[in-house]
Amino acid sequence: MLWQAIGAARDLARAHEIATVLIRYGFSDLVRRIGLGNALEKAGRALHWHGVDEWLSLGTPERVRRALEDLGPTFIKLGQVLATRVDLFPPEWIAEFGKLQDAAPAAPFEAIRAQLTEDLGQAPETVFADLELAPLAAASLAQVHRARLADGRRVVLKVRRPGIRPLVEADLHLLARLADIVESEAPDLRRYHLREVVREFTLSLRRELDFAAECRNAERIASHFADHPEIVIPAIHWSWSGERLNVQDYVEGIPGRDLAAVDAAGLDRKLLARRGAAAVLKMMLEDGLFHADPHQGNVFYLSENRIAFIDFGMIGRLSETRRHEVAVMLYGLVTGDSESVADVLLEWREGEEAADPDRLR
Repeated sequence: MLWQAIGAARDLARAHEIATVLIRYGFSDLVRRIGLGNALEKAGRALHWHGVDEWLSLGTPERVRRALEDLGPTFIKLGQVLATRVDLFPPEWIAEFGKLQDAAPAAPFEAIRAQLTEDLGQAPETVFADLELAPLAAASLAQVHRARLADGRRVVLKVRRPGIRPLVEADLHLLARLADIVESEAPDLRRYHLREVVREFTLSLRRELDFAAECRNAERIASHFADHPEIVIPAIHWSWSGERLNVQDYVEGIPGRDLAAVDAAGLDRKLLARRGAAAVLKMMLEDGLFHADPHQGNVFYLSENRIAFIDFGMIGRLSETRRHEVAVMLYGLVTGDSESVADVLLEWREGEEAADPDRLR
């Protein structure tokens, strides 16, 4: 089974990299248990099983987090998803996964110029009155450049890294095979439901690679806040946006992590907290469509105690039934009505077991 999983040439080199990183951080036993080492060595890929003493003094969660960082964009994203799975991992693991930052060295502008010209249909200099060649930010999947339109409007260009999709797809292909192998060969790890995690992660990451979908998400959520001037969603410029490029209004505000700047600007923290909580509850309970990655880097505080949300690559949906259940559970938590909470949790469990009998075993 394992040999079939990594037999393809496109997977073999990447499987070797993954095994090497795992061994480096002291997980050689896992590599052996799933048969990855034997399969690679049969293919003529020698592995070095020693020389990891420097990492063994670290706790297991930290070693896993460092391994994910070394494995690159797909695995960093996977760790960020796992940081939200408090149902699967204890606090010390969640804390380590939470340290994974979606940051990467910026590509020089010349490396993205050809793709950008293709997506715009003309040279960038003819579209924008001004374009900053140095990126404002760089992440594993994309980098962002500030620009100015001919009419003076300030925008940002979120440019997908050239060649990133085939690299991500190769990793997702291998992850799916490895999840199958781990659940088959390592029964004690089945409680982590790796097949389900990888399946959900794959759908999410593929959506995140489609910037046109991100633009549509932003517009849908913006329409829900049309009568709420305290919530700002940057406008999308569809003339130049598509699958690999997102051009939207530039938001000039205080990053969510900079509370000192919030105080210096004279903004009201309590009011910002109320408005932020109200916006999240509205998205989840009224609209059923919500920002699924509202970390501090995706939230900005503006004048007049307004809040801006950016980056709608990851969104979540709740059916009307699920929204009702969440509302009932929240009511039970606030009022101390434990029976309401228990009833909702029981309904969820029964529903998930009906959909997938192996889900909660």
